[in-house]
Parts: sequence; structure tokens; C-alpha cells
Amino acid sequence: MNDKYATLPAQMPTSWHEGGLFMGMHWAWWIFVGATLLVLILAFWIAFAERGATHLQEETREAAEEALRQRFAQGEISEEQFADTLRILKESQ
Repeated sequence: MNDKYATLPAQMPTSWHEGGLFMGMHWAWWIFVGATLLVLILAFWIAFAERGATHLQEETREAAEEALRQRFAQGEISEEQFADTLRILKESQ
């Protein structure tokens, strides 16, 4: 019984990747792995790009509020203008 299974590989006419047992599945696995890696890289890229954009918007808002505070402190705008503009900045978040 063991001799029967020992001769099986010798009886195969071609290798596994050339119409043998897997019939081209080797390339399907490479496509699957490549597509999976592409999706993971794209997901990480989007996740970190979103964080960067959010951080940039927060820095821009803080800079605008600081400029508004400086104008109020120097007397360029009234208290009412300061409060209205600050409210608009906070609502635009």
C-alpha cells in the first residue's frame, strides 16, 4: 500500500502550476495577496490623511482666534464684534 502512494508523484505528467492539481491557482493567490495589501495600505493612508487634515483645521482655527484676541486687545474691534466673530468661529468647527 505504501508503494502505491510513493509512485504517485512520478506518474504526474506536469508540475502543479502548469495544469496540474492547482491549475493556475498560483496567480490567483498572488492577485488576492496584492489586492489585500493594496486595501490595507489605502485604509491606513486614508486614516492618517484624515487626522492630518483635522489637525490642520484645528491649528487654523486656533490661529484665527488668537488673531481675533490680539485685535480686541489692541482696541481695533469692539467687545460686541469680538463676541460675534468668536461665536461664528466656534460654530464653524
